[in-house]
Amino acid sequence: MAQNTQEDRRYQAQEHVWEAMELLGRDNDRAKALCQQAIAIYPDCVDALILLPQLEDRIFMINYIARMREAVEAGRRDLGPKWFKNERGMFWGFHETRPFMRALAALADALLEWGTNEGVDEAIGIYQEMLDLNPNDNQGVRDTLGACYLQRKRYNEAAALFKQYEDDGMANALWSRLLLAHATGEINQAMVLLEEARHENPHAELFFTGKKRRPRQRPGYYSPGDISEAIYCADTLWEALKKHPKTKAWIKEQCG
Repeated sequence: MAQNTQEDRRYQAQEHVWEAMELLGRDNDRAKALCQQAIAIYPDCVDALILLPQLEDRIFMINYIARMREAVEAGRRDLGPKWFKNERGMFWGFHETRPFMRALAALADALLEWGTNEGVDEAIGIYQEMLDLNPNDNQGVRDTLGACYLQRKRYNEAAALFKQYEDDGMANALWSRLLLAHATGEINQAMVLLEEARHENPHAELFFTGKKRRPRQRPGYYSPGDISEAIYCADTLWEALKKHPKTKAWIKEQCG
């Protein structure tokens, strides 16, 4: 009789989760049951621990955050210390590590939605760990991390992050650097960055100046130069800009 190894149980549980994901929006009750079965087979099935709270009828944010913490800790147990020692820097390159990375993202995003200063600071630490584990940033967290740095006025860390990804010429990166430049008194640099940002995406300034209201729901994806990218920029940097009213007024004046 074949031995039911940990690897076997992990694989069986993950198969249940993949099936559950395919049922989202069509049969959530069945998807929920599959996640519960996955956890019964393998208690540290991270993707099931992430997905199950999203399928529950009602869950308060503080409870959702607690559940995402459990998913993160399950991921650490599942991988063990050798993964973090041997594969640091390449975490998105392995299927085994991706559920843990998804759990980190889910927890950080929930903390931002919670909205407290303590939550933002904790989210910053999580995003920093994600970039340490995966500098290629396949999950695109550097935009959010930069916005969090600016929101908390951690300018030196924002500058270091922008230097690390200095080849990023997307609209969000340009607007982020602009905000940092103006906040730290580099007005000439802010002027240069404003022209670059407006050229990269002419729609974004409509949201930053209040000429256009942000939609309640963010698009599921965005295209460079498109209004969908402008919405992404506005959503990502909104809280940071609120913390810098002088910069906000300056942008409005320059784009008047």
